[in-house]
Amino acid sequence: MKLVGLMHVRNEQWILECALPAALRFVDEIVVLDHESTDRTPRIIDRVDRDHPGRVHRAEWTGRHYNEMGIRQRSLEAGREAGGTHFFWIDADEIVTANLIEPIRTWIADLAPGERLELPWLAMWASLDRFRDDDSVWTNNFKAFAFADHPDLCYRSQRDGYDMHQQTPNGVRSRPIRRPLADQSRGGVMHLQFANRRRLIAKHAWYKMSETVRFPGRKPAAQIDATYNQALDETGLRLADTPPEWWGAYDDLRGLISMDDQPWHELEVLRFWQEQGHEAFAGLNLWGLPQRLASESNGGEEAAA
Repeated sequence: MKLVGLMHVRNEQWILECALPAALRFVDEIVVLDHESTDRTPRIIDRVDRDHPGRVHRAEWTGRHYNEMGIRQRSLEAGREAGGTHFFWIDADEIVTANLIEPIRTWIADLAPGERLELPWLAMWASLDRFRDDDSVWTNNFKAFAFADHPDLCYRSQRDGYDMHQQTPNGVRSRPIRRPLADQSRGGVMHLQFANRRRLIAKHAWYKMSETVRFPGRKPAAQIDATYNQALDETGLRLADTPPEWWGAYDDLRGLISMDDQPWHELEVLRFWQEQGHEAFAGLNLWGLPQRLASESNGGEEAAA
């Protein structure tokens, strides 16, 4: 088995100095596809590459929009070019709990061609030290992260061009494999998008606006709104403390996470607002973000409602 990680990045300096070396602790090599980053992301990739010679493969994606299926297919092709037989998709804001670094390779090696492995997707809530443990959709949530390659596997858009939120490649025919973990406290993949409220709001406002602009009329505003509002819904919120073994082997990396960086999504939210006009996003709850950003960019003057 040659396990190759696949990671898409765009202005991820806030987390990449932790996430990229962390992934290299269980994958053999990793493809990092950079989507026109303008912060320190390219320099971080280069530095990690120097620290791990021959293990980091850099690819690039150009164009303003997040064309997810194109990005995933380009990454998969680069992973195949690197000789990968098995692949692990991991976003920059996802970190495998340290207690799974050892067994995870065995689990992936046991996959037959075309099979995929699902792991618990752990919502780290408003902190690196707490995760959501209640009855919400963010608890006991599994996501397909790894798969054994097969010639039929690829990523492609739906017939109408929609290309968002598809982790599993097309061509998979078997049910996902889930390794038995007694409960989610045993570990999985920590999802840090929830750890910072500002970043969470900006990301999901951007998702709403991006889907509206790229796929006009495909879904009513109410449906788009309901989909992404779930990320901020704290109904019945219960949190549990992060077990120390989740971060244990990352003690040297965790301190490199910066929670104070401005999310790149904010600039895109403002640009959508200015280019499309607020009428284009009628019916969407954008949490007042574009108005605030517009006001700040105008030196504090009141933005159009």
